[in-house]
Amino acid sequence: MRKIQFLTLLIVSMFTVTACNAQETSICQGALITMNATGEIESIPDVAEVLLNVKSQANNEVSALQDLSKNIQKIITVLEDLKIKDEDIRTDSISIRPVFNQRDRQEIIAYAGASRVYFKTYDLEKITDLMNGVMAGSDNLFSNITYSSTDKESLEDQARTKAFQKAQHKAKLYADLSGNKLGSVCTITENNVQMMPRRMDLARQETMSLNSAPANISIPIKPGKITTTAQVTLVYQLEN
Repeated sequence: MRKIQFLTLLIVSMFTVTACNAQETSICQGALITMNATGEIESIPDVAEVLLNVKSQANNEVSALQDLSKNIQKIITVLEDLKIKDEDIRTDSISIRPVFNQRDRQEIIAYAGASRVYFKTYDLEKITDLMNGVMAGSDNLFSNITYSSTDKESLEDQARTKAFQKAQHKAKLYADLSGNKLGSVCTITENNVQMMPRRMDLARQETMSLNSAPANISIPIKPGKITTTAQVTLVYQLEN
């Protein structure tokens, strides 16, 4: 009895799928036009995520770890002074490794400590002071700033709207050029929607000492704009 019920349900499902396909086919018959378009929206970022590679080097593992801890604390102190919230600061990937003599790979000449500090700030007007603060007075190797927006969903919808309007405009233009009228939309396919964060990289040579740099050095940092894109494919019915 259960097998009969299952077969009946399967047959009904097959007829339903076939009917749906037939309905779609009946809507999109004859001459069609397929149009692709990309919509781009530029916006001012309102959040910056920063990655810092923090380093240390000493004659033994304990000293290397202690120096690394001091460098991390210097960064955290600067961040706290600039009102960065504790939940927006993260440290990870703490490691201590031996440094070998380049001529004798069996000889350990020092121990190097390494860690990463991530933090996020929503006050981009202070980004210059913030970055100069975390780089000054300690052996910090700055990696990058990634700018993005907290208004991600709204910006994506704006890009979608622009992409749709561009595809519709081009489809109508080609329909007119071919002597036809643009009919109803058969299918809408979203291909890709993404916000493209803007990344700024800044690094220094290993031989350069930030401790010997002038205390009042200031590097102006400007975020610029970020771009959000959306790609769409529209298929229209063409009418005579």
